[in-house]
Amino acid sequence: METTNRRYDIDWLRVLAFYLLIFYHVGMVFVPWEFHIKNSTTAEWFETWMAFLSQWRLPLLFLISGIVVYYSLGKRTSGKFLLERAKRLFIPLIFGMLVIVPPQIYFERISNGVQFANYWEFWKTVFNFVPYPMGGSLSWHHLWYVLYIFVYSFFALPIFLFLRSDKSITIKNRISGFVKSNPNTIYLIIIPLLLFYYLLVRKFPTSHALIDDWYNHSISFTVFLFGFLIASIDGFWDAITLKRKQSLIMAAIPSAILILFVWGPTFEIPFEEADWFIYLYGIFKWTFITSWLLAILGYAKIFLNKPSKVISYANESVYPLYILHQTVMIVFGYYIIQWNWGIVPKFFLLVVLTFGASFLIYEIIVKRFSATRFLFGIKPLERRIKSFETRTKIIQLENQ
Repeated sequence: METTNRRYDIDWLRVLAFYLLIFYHVGMVFVPWEFHIKNSTTAEWFETWMAFLSQWRLPLLFLISGIVVYYSLGKRTSGKFLLERAKRLFIPLIFGMLVIVPPQIYFERISNGVQFANYWEFWKTVFNFVPYPMGGSLSWHHLWYVLYIFVYSFFALPIFLFLRSDKSITIKNRISGFVKSNPNTIYLIIIPLLLFYYLLVRKFPTSHALIDDWYNHSISFTVFLFGFLIASIDGFWDAITLKRKQSLIMAAIPSAILILFVWGPTFEIPFEEADWFIYLYGIFKWTFITSWLLAILGYAKIFLNKPSKVISYANESVYPLYILHQTVMIVFGYYIIQWNWGIVPKFFLLVVLTFGASFLIYEIIVKRFSATRFLFGIKPLERRIKSFETRTKIIQLENQ
């Protein structure tokens, strides 16, 4: 499969998934779930749309990341790929932990009554290098996703190199022929995910702490590998596109059942720890997630695989926005939750301020300086300009 043609639908899905993350994180301020700051009153009905969103949003990001890695390896040696991963992921992670994340911890602490003379007095505690929440102020917070993709890229590299080498041609051709003759085999991804759910979900609750997060790793790493597999084996995309309507129907049915009977406004399920409920819920949950992922990929391939100035801008800006958004949100949120407003106007105001201020910081600071571009994991300004000039020349030649 050639990797020279850019997949704009993957760019769109990546951007939209990160944008949805902002709505989700703002919603965390207004639901009963544990979060860094909390509005004085919460809305149980918020939980329904947030529970629906949370099920497939992160798997979609890991799936897209696996697809992106396939195309990235097509343009780089393994050494250059690892260097690119370090620049794009590890540097922003360290910068984020030392500079971007600390304000979140500061506003959480002062909202809980801890007093500091000023922010700078608090910031010094970050460099004691004591982990949060064990009394320290060093944390990756929402940047756990960056850390996980960085680690997964290293561990999965031998598998990825094998799948891109001539050694894998035979096995890829067999899988390709199987998928082409039996398009419904795309749904087999549910088997390992369901198995991991049954074996690990109760033993290892999601922690985002890297070391003990085994259930989360089993799911996220599997979906990450599946994304690479989709991109590397001929016939997968055609099968996903062919089955998009079926996938949507398969997603809609468990969605309705889960919304009505599990994610509804009350969330009172007295038997949710019973083994039979865990097994039944697992079937509905992973049918729901895998079907949504495949439906989204299929419809995106049909409707979103088109170049535009909007996606070019959004694709470069979305990663810095992801790094910035939760800190921006918590800074504004700390003050907004103290107002005597209803939950809905507070929510929408905080969404607007989070998007607006994050874009403003990106436009004024991040994108305009080589140092900030480096710290936020985006391409150097010179390379971006050269890339733009190259695309312009290609378009001019095509129009002659």
